Amino acid sequence: MRKRSLLVIAALISLFFISCEDELTSLGLNLRDPNDLMGTSFMDSTTIVAQSLWVDSLNTKGLSSNVLGYVNDPTFGSTKADFYAQYLLSAKSVDFGTANLDSVVLCIRIGGFFGDTTTALPIRVYELDEKMNTDSVYTANSTLEYKNTNLTYDPNFTLKPKPTTRVTIDTNSYEAHIRIRLSDAIGQFFLDHESDMQTDALFAALFKGLYVTVENPNGTGSLMYINLTSSLSKIAIYYKDNNVRKEFTLLTSSSAIRFNHYEHYYTKATPHFISEVMNGVPYGGNSTLGEELLYLQPTGGVKTKIQFPTVKNAFKDKKIVINRAELVITNVSTDPTHFFNPALLTIQGVAKDGTICYLPDDSYFTSSEYFGATYNTTTKEYRIRITDYIHDLILRDNFQDYFYLMVSGSGVRGNRLIFGGTNPSDISSRLRLEISYTEY
Repeated sequence: MRKRSLLVIAALISLFFISCEDELTSLGLNLRDPNDLMGTSFMDSTTIVAQSLWVDSLNTKGLSSNVLGYVNDPTFGSTKADFYAQYLLSAKSVDFGTANLDSVVLCIRIGGFFGDTTTALPIRVYELDEKMNTDSVYTANSTLEYKNTNLTYDPNFTLKPKPTTRVTIDTNSYEAHIRIRLSDAIGQFFLDHESDMQTDALFAALFKGLYVTVENPNGTGSLMYINLTSSLSKIAIYYKDNNVRKEFTLLTSSSAIRFNHYEHYYTKATPHFISEVMNGVPYGGNSTLGEELLYLQPTGGVKTKIQFPTVKNAFKDKKIVINRAELVITNVSTDPTHFFNPALLTIQGVAKDGTICYLPDDSYFTSSEYFGATYNTTTKEYRIRITDYIHDLILRDNFQDYFYLMVSGSGVRGNRLIFGGTNPSDISSRLRLEISYTEY
C-alpha cells in the first residue's frame, strides 16, 4: 500500500514538472509574430514616393461598353462623356413599300451609373459629317465633325436615368434602356433613301453615324453605363405600309465603329487636386502633395505613379526569398455615397526598356484570389499582391522601380478613388508596402 502511494505521488510530481515546463516554454509566444518563429521577417516601412498624374492617352474604340453623361464631382470637377457611333442595317434589301412615317426613336441599353440619377440630363443628338474609318485609332481625346442640327424631337430634351427600371412598350416588358425620340426629318430622310439602304457599304456612305452628347445639367448629374451592341440599342424607324404598322432598325453591331470621347474640367476640382495633378510638371504637379492624398479617375482622367526608390538597396547583398509583398491602399473619400469607388484596381508596369505592360502577366497570378485589388468594404482597403514584381525588382532587375496604379476598366467606368498618401496626417490610411521575407 505504501509503495502504491509513493508511485502515485511520483506520478503527480512528474506531471507537475511537465506542466511547468510547457508553461515556461510557451511564455511570451503570443507576444511575437508567428512568422518570426519560422525565420520570417516583416516590414512595412519601405519608402514610397507617389504622385497622381493625368492620363495622356486612352483607347476607347470598340470597347465592350460605353459611357454617356455629365457629372459634377465635388473633388474631381466636371466630367462629360459622349460617344460617336456607326449604325448599320439590320437587314439587307430594304423595302419600305408605300411607307408613311410614324416616328423614329434612338434606344440605348443602360446597365449602371455613377453619380446622382435624380438629376435630369440634357441629351443632344447630331448626325456625323465625317466618315469613321476602320483602321483609325480613336482615343478619349478623339473627335469627329458633325452637323449643327440637334436631332432630338424635343430640342430641350432631358432625361432622368433609371438603370434598374424595366421599360414597358405595348404591354411588353424590356430591360432598362433610354428612349429618345428623334426629329421626323431624319426619319423621313431614311424612308426617302431606300435605294441607298440595300447594303452596309451604301448605307455607310449615306449616313455616317451619330454623335450623342450631354450638356451640363447644372446639378450633380451622372454617367450612364451603356451597351451599344445590345439588341435594345438601335435607331427604330416606325412607319405604316398600307396601314400596317412596321418597324425597321439600324444597329450598332459588334462590327460597327464606336468610341467614347471624354472631357474633364479640372478647374472646378478641389485646390489640393489642382495643385497635385494640374500645376507644375506636365502630366503631374507637386509630388510632395502625394504625401497627404492621392487620386484615381477612369474615363481618361488620373492615374497614380508609385515608386519604390529604396527597396532594392534595402535587400542589397542579402540572400532572401520574398514570401509576400502587398500594396495597401486605403479609401479616404468623404464625398456622397453615389460617387462610388472602383470595384477593382489594376497595375500598369514599366519594363527597363520602357515597354508598358500590365502586372502580373501570368494567368495564375492575375486571378483575383491571388492578386487581390478588390475593395474590402469593412477595412476600406484594397490589397494588391505584388510579390513577383518586388522579387523581380530586387533580384532580376527587369522592371523600373515604379508602376502606375489605375482603375480597372478605366475606359468604360466612372468610379473614382481618393486614397491616403505616403505620409498622411491620419497615419492609419498611409499608402504602404507590406513585405514578408525569409533571409537565409
